[in-house]
Amino acid sequence: MKKATFQLENIMEARETSVKVELTLLRGYSLKMKATYLIPMFSLLLLPAHTLSAQWDTVFFADGGGIYAASSELEKPADPMNFGPYSPVNLFDKDPASSWVEGKEGPGIGSYVLIGITGPLEKFILISNGYQKSEDLFIKNNRVKDFRISLYAGFTSDIRAGQFGFEADITEIAPPVTLSLKDEMGIQTFELPFDTAETEELKDSRRSHYAESWPGEIGIRDFFVLKVEIASVYKGSRWDDTCIAGIEFSNSPPGAMLNPGESVSGVRISADSSTVYLETSENRELILADNRGTGPGEFLSYTLMDASPDRNWAVISTQHGSTEGGRIEESYHLWSISRMKEVPGALMEAYGATPLGFTLKSGRLYLETFEEKDVLLEDLDLDMENPHWQ
Repeated sequence: MKKATFQLENIMEARETSVKVELTLLRGYSLKMKATYLIPMFSLLLLPAHTLSAQWDTVFFADGGGIYAASSELEKPADPMNFGPYSPVNLFDKDPASSWVEGKEGPGIGSYVLIGITGPLEKFILISNGYQKSEDLFIKNNRVKDFRISLYAGFTSDIRAGQFGFEADITEIAPPVTLSLKDEMGIQTFELPFDTAETEELKDSRRSHYAESWPGEIGIRDFFVLKVEIASVYKGSRWDDTCIAGIEFSNSPPGAMLNPGESVSGVRISADSSTVYLETSENRELILADNRGTGPGEFLSYTLMDASPDRNWAVISTQHGSTEGGRIEESYHLWSISRMKEVPGALMEAYGATPLGFTLKSGRLYLETFEEKDVLLEDLDLDMENPHWQ
């Protein structure tokens, strides 16, 4: 594989009363990542060394097949309408035969991908390492040995949307943690090392700061951004390109996945309402969801509202509140049981639907909603295949 090389330019422009610093502007690449600061000259002498790094970065995210940006990409096409053969979009297509391949000279140490997450953080990240089209290609290309993950809060607005994606400001809310991958094909699962309640609070506080800084922007939207960075590699026998075949997220713990040919025979809630279990055709009991990650002084409980006749879907309500009393928030969620994954809230919002139950009409299965309109689950199932909603 021949690498595509991009020019990295660091710019510092000094003026009489201020210094403007723009870092990591990637020429010839659609990712426009920069940090811009206007700081009085005398203030530079007073700031601690870490101050600038705590500021905001502006990133252009592609929004097609997933929300992502990457530091580099092998053989990136000049036309932004086209996906390259090794585009970051390959991370989300659930096809082990396709991969994101970094485009940095050498083994790609320090190369990264930024993944936008529009819903709540899930508990686990699932990574398919290397180029898994075949065992031969897996060995010939570099695989990731150690990777760093860090968490950012991202903010954008209606006026920052473009034809191929949108511009957003991001700021780090959890420092990098290094994890190690095995040198093997298949999916490897890691628990995300972030406190759910704490990161939500940090994102909310950054949103207030963003809104105050840009009062003219309308339709402000926030999201999480996970940065996955290559820290070290297993060397390929032929090429010095580092590959990752796929990245997914799940609330199911390692090993709690359906086996090939295994089906769900029932859904039940634990006696204390803290856990949702699946009973399977192989007499296994898997955890679909539980209240781990709930903050101190909080409770989260579940109620099974309805399960579809084919046992592929379930409507589950959650009750969240303080153990000391007060207001209890109740929300309703649709789960794809076969995927062991909650249907993203953004997808339900796109349908304008709040799940209530299920009904059969002329042999076809529909989701009943509080809005008194029925949603054909065949259509919803197809939409969930779109990586945009992953």
